[in-house]
Amino acid sequence: MSNLEHLDTETLPYRILGMQRLEALFNQEGYLICQSSGERIYHFDEVVAIFLPLSPSTDQVMAVHSDRAKAFMQSLLSKLH
Repeated sequence: MSNLEHLDTETLPYRILGMQRLEALFNQEGYLICQSSGERIYHFDEVVAIFLPLSPSTDQVMAVHSDRAKAFMQSLLSKLH
């Protein structure tokens, strides 16, 4: 098994759970907060879930409005260099 296959089989269930937690929070509150703008997202189909690896086995899941997701990711990636 390659490192990529090993990573996928271990992180995918956690990412699914992370997305389910976002959905449960959305259903409970009626909105999610966009991590890029701080604005409320009232339509779940406008949510983009971004997973940032904190360790080999742990991700941070963040909700971002679909209109801001590309710029938000570019901003995060530019900070890596």
